[in-house]
Amino acid sequence: MKCPGQDTRFWGHEAIFEAHCPKCEAPVEFFKDESSRKCRRCGHRVLNPNMDFGCAAYCKYAEECLGEISPELLAKRAEMLKDRVAAEVKRSLGRDFKRIGRALKVAEFSREIQREEGGDEAVVILAAYLESIRSGNAAPGQSPADILARAGAPYGLAGEVLAILEGKGAQGGDASSNFRCFHDAKRIADLAEGAMPALESGPEISALGLLTETGRKIATRVLAGTGPEA
Repeated sequence: MKCPGQDTRFWGHEAIFEAHCPKCEAPVEFFKDESSRKCRRCGHRVLNPNMDFGCAAYCKYAEECLGEISPELLAKRAEMLKDRVAAEVKRSLGRDFKRIGRALKVAEFSREIQREEGGDEAVVILAAYLESIRSGNAAPGQSPADILARAGAPYGLAGEVLAILEGKGAQGGDASSNFRCFHDAKRIADLAEGAMPALESGPEISALGLLTETGRKIATRVLAGTGPEA
């Protein structure tokens, strides 16, 4: 059965309308089910201003249903996925506030390192949230793979996250950007929690085995008594 909202037999006069290109102000004609259209005058891709992204933001069939997905919608989907995984992790950990706090701490350090070092933010942050699940004894149906599946993570993205959690991609100097960010965030979280040997600031930071310059800077800051940047 075709979704009635996408079946033209159910459309009224409001199903076709015009919006103005934000770049050149030229009129751009939309059908209501189009997520975006390219302006004929300047070539800018214009987001449908009347579109409700509600279901498309999480539906795995959105691209098949609506066609090309705009960068704005892709960003929204990524944010929603991260929020859903974070909620699943908190639900799985219950009242284990120590592990919940660690997951949030690793995620904050991961985000800060990724902003400077590159990599895929979604992969890095999802791995950070799930690290506390991996390091504990997950109940049936509560493994990282289970949580990613329930949250609707695309197959390829879920595979990248699970590979990082399993330590894959850590080939010495050839380690992926995603793995380097995640690795350093974990080590710095250990340092912040007092799980690492006491260190002095300076050269002994090398004892942490950090893989990024940003990670080394953050570790120095943590030793000085401050946490992740806002």
